[in-house]
Amino acid sequence: MRRILFIRTDRLGETVLNLPAVAALKVLEPESQVTWLADAALVPLLQLAQSVDEVLAVRADAGSGWWLQAAQVAAFLRPRRFDVAIVSNPAKAWHLAVWLAGIPIRVGYNRKWGGLLTHRLADRKSIGDRHEVEYNVELIRRLGGAQTSREAVSGEVQWRQPRLDAERQALQPLLTRQGLQLAEPFIAIHPWTSNPVKQWPLDRCRALLQALGASPGPQLAVIGGPEQRRDAASVIPQGVAAADLVGRLTLPQLAAFLQQARLLVSNDSGPVHLAAAVNTKTIVLFGSSHSANGPRRWGPWGAGHTVITKPSMDLITVEEVVEAIRHHL
Repeated sequence: MRRILFIRTDRLGETVLNLPAVAALKVLEPESQVTWLADAALVPLLQLAQSVDEVLAVRADAGSGWWLQAAQVAAFLRPRRFDVAIVSNPAKAWHLAVWLAGIPIRVGYNRKWGGLLTHRLADRKSIGDRHEVEYNVELIRRLGGAQTSREAVSGEVQWRQPRLDAERQALQPLLTRQGLQLAEPFIAIHPWTSNPVKQWPLDRCRALLQALGASPGPQLAVIGGPEQRRDAASVIPQGVAAADLVGRLTLPQLAAFLQQARLLVSNDSGPVHLAAAVNTKTIVLFGSSHSANGPRRWGPWGAGHTVITKPSMDLITVEEVVEAIRHHL
């Protein structure tokens, strides 16, 4: 049994888009034990993925110099005697750490001290000629050798469903207070994104909620992180029956909640990829069609999703989004 370390330490969306790669790794090496080194905030979510046997936490924004961080991580990893390290997000600190830790097989991209790796892949992600998931799975093919077919490592995310069910059950008191019944269809709306360029104007989102609330249809719920809590009241119109879950869900609870949703409407953001990973359809708004930043690379993974793309976010109308929602319903 090989002990494999997988390193991806950045945000929610990028992390979720690596789950198919780790699922593919389990197909390629079913007897292996896969340990994921992740940002501490994402550990509880990754513990729900069937293909991940263990999750180790690291502070991706550690204040110390990267070289000191590399030495500290290497000292932490060395006693675990990993056979393979796969570095999905290239960084000098992680490349140096896995080298210092003495991990014999080191897979990653040929940049940021990529010479410390034993198996290197040219980083062509900036071209944006395929989906991010496909780029990530390509690393697993590099480990398996050129003869490994794409079909053999296509990757399908499986979750520890009993734990997701338990998370959803724990949410019930909060949802009851917010007037939302999980047994009835509902649409989740996520108005925010980490990049201002990707932000659909909040007044449009408010108008969308107003339009949806004015006619019979599924229940409505607004989701977001703790940092958006202060904006929630300004997004949800007075008199519209929408559950306010902004900043009130943990990541495991968010996964369980989205799994139950009829649909998610959002800008390009982490919750989009989480919804797609739990097989919930999405409507995603993009303000760029540039290959490196557009939906070809960063759109929701899988079939049945709707992407609305315009040269800028303010060109996307409320009417277009309402029509897309009606099409899904």
